[in-house]
Amino acid sequence: MEDKRDDTKKVAVCLIKNTEGKYLLTRPSDVKHFGVFQDAWYPPTGHVKEGESIIEALRREAKEELNIDVKPVRLITKWKQDTPGEIAYWWECEIVGGDIQMNEEIAEYKYFSAEECKKVKMWPAEESFFENFIWTSKVE
Repeated sequence: MEDKRDDTKKVAVCLIKNTEGKYLLTRPSDVKHFGVFQDAWYPPTGHVKEGESIIEALRREAKEELNIDVKPVRLITKWKQDTPGEIAYWWECEIVGGDIQMNEEIAEYKYFSAEECKKVKMWPAEESFFENFIWTSKVE
């Protein structure tokens, strides 16, 4: 397992939509221990390492978790995370290469419409982001 001591309090989030306008979300495997949020869905996400840019972290996390190459398109917002002191950088990203293959940290992935996202369990910070930026149509 990867040493996390060099992680910063910054979190990189890849918000990916397919051609049907559905959002790519993942659910963690039992390798991660998230307690009551073990079955919660979230976009490809990960901590930014010391000395790494947000863009580098977006690309690294997408490759590590799902074996895809992403192109960060634009920063949507900086948003508070569920862990005190952590800030998430939500980026609209496009898949530009690779076929999705989950690593050991991911149990499942699926594309959800904005309406379907309202019905699945998400982390509070992710749900708050969706309430403020997706379900109110601030992000196209």
